Amino acid sequence: MYNIKTIPEDFVVKEIIDLELKDNGYYSYFLLKKKDITTLDAIRIICKKYNVNIKNIGFSGNKDKRAVTEQVISINRFNKNKDIYFDKFSLMFLGYGDRRINLGTHKENEFTITIRNLDCRMNKNIDFIYNYFDEQRFSENNVEIGKLLLQRKFNEACKLLNISNFNELKRLNKKILRLYIHSVQAFIFNKVLAEYLNNNHKNLKIVKYKLGDLIFLNEKIKNFKLPLISFDVKINKKFYKYFNKAMKDLQINKESFLIKSIPELIDETVFRDAIVNAKNFKVLEYSNDEFNKGKYKQIISFRLPKGSYATILVKQYFE
Repeated sequence: MYNIKTIPEDFVVKEIIDLELKDNGYYSYFLLKKKDITTLDAIRIICKKYNVNIKNIGFSGNKDKRAVTEQVISINRFNKNKDIYFDKFSLMFLGYGDRRINLGTHKENEFTITIRNLDCRMNKNIDFIYNYFDEQRFSENNVEIGKLLLQRKFNEACKLLNISNFNELKRLNKKILRLYIHSVQAFIFNKVLAEYLNNNHKNLKIVKYKLGDLIFLNEKIKNFKLPLISFDVKINKKFYKYFNKAMKDLQINKESFLIKSIPELIDETVFRDAIVNAKNFKVLEYSNDEFNKGKYKQIISFRLPKGSYATILVKQYFE
């Protein structure tokens, strides 16, 4: 069985983003370079040290903890125009601008991944992946908390969140609360994609992950889109039974996403590609694995669209 993330340096991620820099502007831009810490934890440390409201810091995506990552953040009305160093991360000052960095601002992510404990080299040229969400999206209890919020079981959700009551729940950062809803949407997307592929295609491979099975085909089929379901969704007839089953299993329906008591959690439906291209795939090195005697490591690099998971590429081709 292969290993990834034996050390943080085995998983390197760099955001690809178009950024217009100016000599002055409302926003200060920094390149956040971090290792072994989440994006949100790094931002919380910045807020505490400089007394910055977390709402004033913008970033495009949450990057893995056990990794070496680079991403641009924006801080509005911040009077520091120099590089700043912390224990597990640094902020490299880039300049100013008039645009806030928001979730999804960047276009792609570039990955350099070391895959260890291999018996032989993987020689296949990789140019696509089935676009599942991977386990990083489903931290402990995320789907369960999201389900309870959608079921309006707020007291039970509060227990899992270690808070006392609904008033406290409403005071939590809405970005954090949305992550729980997004986890449910991602879980349903995965279930529907896997069930559809399993029932309509042959020559498939089943890969286990912590929330069930992922189904990969040994060929690339024509791309299609599936909704990240919300209250206003219109489901294509050929996918309806799969969505209906996934929601029934969770004891929710599309109206569950219309949470009027916490209106900040209400989002319109968006659609996600079932298949995405992997660009610029390269094998950078194949050599002895210094952490596993008698085994080999392979270092690969590639680009994926924002929101797609490099670990899914590894699961699809190395398992």
